Amino acid sequence: MAQGLLGMRLFIGIPIPAEYVRIIREVQGAWRGRLKSRMSWVRSELAHVTLKFLGETDEAKVGGIVKAMRAAARGRFELQGGAGGFFPARGAPRVVWVGFARGEDSCGAYFSALDEALIREGFAAETKPFAAHVTVARVREAARGDDWPGLARALTRDWPAFGVDGVVLWQSVLRPSGPEYRRVAEVALADQG
Repeated sequence: MAQGLLGMRLFIGIPIPAEYVRIIREVQGAWRGRLKSRMSWVRSELAHVTLKFLGETDEAKVGGIVKAMRAAARGRFELQGGAGGFFPARGAPRVVWVGFARGEDSCGAYFSALDEALIREGFAAETKPFAAHVTVARVREAARGDDWPGLARALTRDWPAFGVDGVVLWQSVLRPSGPEYRRVAEVALADQG
């Protein structure tokens, strides 16, 4: 049997509301022709908050992942978008994102509990510090003179707050036209009291 036939490219994340998708699409449309850099704009309908990228995972581990997602649930919380920004903070940008003005601590607490529960299921601990964000674009090749501060300002606005009632385990299927995300499981963040 060929390697990878039983593997699924998985990640756990939080869906964002339609209003966020609309605003991101608007900003992307306005900035698409204004930058000289080679950009890969995230399809706005695929935008989300990534909690944990699991990569190629044996399908047999899905039950354990869902168990970990449930174990981490501590109740719903709210998120509200804030400022736009870039990774890395210094030098040529590689990722353009929208951060959160509210709810980042609650989101970070869920991530920490999730990471610990996934370790118990045999997954490696996350090595990078968690920063809740929505990726808007990836910079394939940065060009000098692009107005990065202007793009960050365009993404910095009075975003609406939204309730995070659940988290999703997605499968990312890579296609020539770009990734396709399929929901594998959804776990409600019901109050545990």
